[in-house]
Amino acid sequence: MRKSGKWMVLLDERILELFSEENEDFMSPSEIARHKRIPFSSQYVGERCRKLADHGLLLSAGNGIYKVTDEGLAYLEGEYDASENSGAEVSDQKSTGENRDEA
Repeated sequence: MRKSGKWMVLLDERILELFSEENEDFMSPSEIARHKRIPFSSQYVGERCRKLADHGLLLSAGNGIYKVTDEGLAYLEGEYDASENSGAEVSDQKSTGENRDEA
């Protein structure tokens, strides 16, 4: 069961699901907004992407491009509580190849 933060809206889950289902590493808000499951403007999708990045579920790769973080994937699996971890540091394990268990 997913544990949403009070700051989240349903679109946030749909955005995260797209990254997971489409097997896309990087997407822009305009690419996300073109998907048939996203009935919102690219401007609003961009606002939600920034909010997801602020809370560590997406990572801004620059130039309006985002990628899902380990926390974002864990959230989709019900293993990350977005309500308790809203100020958590963002791990970038996927892009750097680092393992959190290594010191």
